Amino acid sequence: MGTVQCKEGVQFAVIAPAGFKILWGLSEVASGRDADVTITSGTDGLHSGIDDPHHRGEAYDIRCNTDPDPATLLQDIQHVLGTSQFYSFIEDDGTPNEHIHIQLRRGASYP
Repeated sequence: MGTVQCKEGVQFAVIAPAGFKILWGLSEVASGRDADVTITSGTDGLHSGIDDPHHRGEAYDIRCNTDPDPATLLQDIQHVLGTSQFYSFIEDDGTPNEHIHIQLRRGASYP
């Protein structure tokens, strides 16, 4: 059974309700895996600007470049969180920075 881990330095300056839902979803996914799920970015890091959902506590990045099956990890996240309110995808696919980005879907509100 895996757990949710955080890379050193990850910050959670604010966690919005959608952020708590994402964290819950990651915990659910991890509990059904033989490997941990590692958050690599919360409110820290360089993102797409001041209105980026990371800065609002509505988005997280998780490591997948060391996972043997990132596509299945992504599918598991999408299954648990659903796709109507949450959006997730593999970002920087095939690079050393490959990770899964998860956020509240643009235009959606939670709860």
